[in-house]
Amino acid sequence: MDENEVQQQKEVAFYTETLNAWYTTRFEKDKHLLTLSSFGIGLLVTLLTTVGVSSLIVALMYALAVISFLICIVAILMVFSRNSVHLEAIVAGSNENDKWLTVLDKTSVVSFVCGILFTLLIGLFSGVDHYQKESVSMSDSKVRMVVQNSSNVEKKSINGASAMRPSSSSSSSSASSSNQQSGQSSQSNNSNSQ
Repeated sequence: MDENEVQQQKEVAFYTETLNAWYTTRFEKDKHLLTLSSFGIGLLVTLLTTVGVSSLIVALMYALAVISFLICIVAILMVFSRNSVHLEAIVAGSNENDKWLTVLDKTSVVSFVCGILFTLLIGLFSGVDHYQKESVSMSDSKVRMVVQNSSNVEKKSINGASAMRPSSSSSSSSASSSNQQSGQSSQSNNSNSQ
């Protein structure tokens, strides 16, 4: 083999490997978008069942995120089926790009990014809502503690005052004993005067 043939074989091998890597990269991107969109829907369903919806805006974000991921999944499935048609056209000698594949590729990427953004907004709104609820709960518990502590202070501060009030049984017994004493002293005075 001469040097020209060796150089041509190297170029053919290089072109073949580059073309193979290009196809693999394009297919892997679509596969990863499909997988991540499916996981995104699973994550949203899990968040919806565990955290729930706190407001209408959050419910709208859930709906938009799920719809975005679904659009991405459908677009990628359509890309897979359209790829085979396009490859057949290339083998048959067509040099034109498939406009539908271009639209579907862009649609899948844009819808995936939108799904990610809506999911992040859900996390942000849920975090803010949780913080606000926790803040209100903590302030309510502080108010309850202040009210309970002030009522305890009031009870403790006036608790001794009730012991100072004369009881009805002790006042009647003391009145009868003073009557008895005055009666006895008048009797003793009477007996002394006799």
